[in-house]
Amino acid sequence: MGLAVICRSRRAKTPYLVEQTGRNLYSLEELSWFVYHNICLAGRSFFNERLCQWMEKELGCGDLAKRIRKGISTETSLTNLIVAVVGASDLYDSVQLTELSDRIRAMDSMQEQERLKLQADELLDGGNVWAAMGEYRHILRMHQNSRLGVSFYARIWNNLGVCHAREFAFKEAAECFRKSCEYAMEPEVRDQAELAEKLASGMIPEQKNKKSEETDAQKKLLEWEQEYRTRRRQ
Repeated sequence: MGLAVICRSRRAKTPYLVEQTGRNLYSLEELSWFVYHNICLAGRSFFNERLCQWMEKELGCGDLAKRIRKGISTETSLTNLIVAVVGASDLYDSVQLTELSDRIRAMDSMQEQERLKLQADELLDGGNVWAAMGEYRHILRMHQNSRLGVSFYARIWNNLGVCHAREFAFKEAAECFRKSCEYAMEPEVRDQAELAEKLASGMIPEQKNKKSEETDAQKKLLEWEQEYRTRRRQ
């Protein structure tokens, strides 16, 4: 069960649309929560005049809007912009804000492909499958970075396969899972490829009763299978 949060700030009559995700935000708390959990999506372009005007007019947060405008004009660090917005609500304490700053600084030392992967992962977790697919493909089009190792690219191919599977493109999903295994063989990914191939061919695998704990990948495949069964009946 999720944690209910009481919004103490004014609720916006007109929501703020986060174009990358299609999500509408209605309060300072929602804005704070979104930025805290999606720091890869909250880049410099996120902090713009449109956001400042919305905070000022819809939320009545003129002081915060002024701080963000000043930060943009003086080219302050991205950490300062993010912490200013997240810390403006009562959702997070000083310890959490410090941890947030550490997370942002850790990203500064990452390779570009690693930062793009985090952004793609956040999009995928938020249900923005097509946007996530675009980011994963962008990484694969870039020059392969030997510093990241084969396991990194195995995860990229796996996650791209997850995107295809969520769109019921099981043939493409299977190809991506197989490609992932070429980089680094993982039994779970191999199983994903086999199931995706069966679904692509029109077969509906029988569910096996297993008392052992299922991996996250297996649970996800069962979800795809259930959705596929439901759509086949429609």
